[in-house]
Amino acid sequence: MDIPLAIYHRLGPFLARNATPTDSADNWPKRPSGQLVWLHAPRLSDREVVGELIARLADNRPDLWVLVTTYEKNAPPDLANHCIHQILPPDTQAAARAFLAHWKPQIGAWLSGNLGPALISAAAPRHVPLCLFDTGSAFDASRRWLFLPGLTRSTLRQFDTIISGDHATTNALAGAGARPDKIQTLGVLETHVSALPCSEAERDALAALLDTRPVWLAAGIDLTELEAILVAHRHAMRRSHRLLLIIVPAELKDAAAFADVLENWNMPYTQRSTGDEPEAEAQVYLADTDGEMGLWFRLSPMSFVGQTLAYSASAGPNPFDAAALGSVVVHGPSLEPHQDAFNRLARAGASRLVIHSGELSQAVEALLAPDKAAAMAHAAWEICSAGAEVMERVVEIITDALDAESEIDL
Repeated sequence: MDIPLAIYHRLGPFLARNATPTDSADNWPKRPSGQLVWLHAPRLSDREVVGELIARLADNRPDLWVLVTTYEKNAPPDLANHCIHQILPPDTQAAARAFLAHWKPQIGAWLSGNLGPALISAAAPRHVPLCLFDTGSAFDASRRWLFLPGLTRSTLRQFDTIISGDHATTNALAGAGARPDKIQTLGVLETHVSALPCSEAERDALAALLDTRPVWLAAGIDLTELEAILVAHRHAMRRSHRLLLIIVPAELKDAAAFADVLENWNMPYTQRSTGDEPEAEAQVYLADTDGEMGLWFRLSPMSFVGQTLAYSASAGPNPFDAAALGSVVVHGPSLEPHQDAFNRLARAGASRLVIHSGELSQAVEALLAPDKAAAMAHAAWEICSAGAEVMERVVEIITDALDAESEIDL
């Protein structure tokens, strides 16, 4: 046994004192007959992808049971038939052995970077194949247990298969000790990112009107961000005098206030809600109508994602909505609640972070170069389109493991 793991086992009972209380093994549900897949999915943000994965497995194996473990007492909502929920027990040798002896899973899949060294190491003697499927947080797995050097390495080396979301995550996991030959860099396991809809006739008409005019978008911005956006736009227009800025307010009820600011800035603009088009003399198009974000993302090679430059209690647009439609993402430092999405785009070189209006104007100028914007947009598109292929591969890995496992006499 590795020395770091032996030390961790010694510390386990003390660390477990601060763990979430769990039911004793005597109160666990009875293990059903047949094959059972164990999915550890503690993040609330992963519930949708867990549901899709369970549904896909059920299509292949109607009699398959799935055990979903979390850290919370409340079961995930809408668990399908043949699914059981349990709180993961404390990460101690005794609890890990009891857990595995009771459930006897044919395969274990971790959908989180929050590793449990005792439980993971206890699976090897029972010949339970383990997988780590990246749902956007596997990068964090390389940074666990820094207080005990070597523990992350010994834990990661227990996984038979690791699917990584991007090359940066792959390098981080391999650097932390995962076996490189066990890592497949395929993308993040996630539900399919559906492109926002729009009227194709309207898109064609506006595209013809704009012709070769350069365009950028400020999507879902707060009124407090407007001044920085306008400063950046005015500065960028020195290099590209025909540049058009499309502004979509976060709250359409604030459109009049946006218009007042544009008036005070003497910024020529036209307004969507009044039936105006982005005329040649307009420097800004105030897109203050509902349900047309898909149209603006399609028309704009570059999109600043609003409510990220200044703190806002409301959520801004999902950056994947822009990326899926070929618009390069620019954003400020406030990333919640889409931090995973922003981080994934950043690791792939598919987005750009700006801190103030000066950096924003530089980003706008840089991304007006078609070759630069195209390379970043392609990288973003690859991230958004990989989810379906990764889901197929994950289902294949699990079903192959089930096929290789002989029926157990329960």
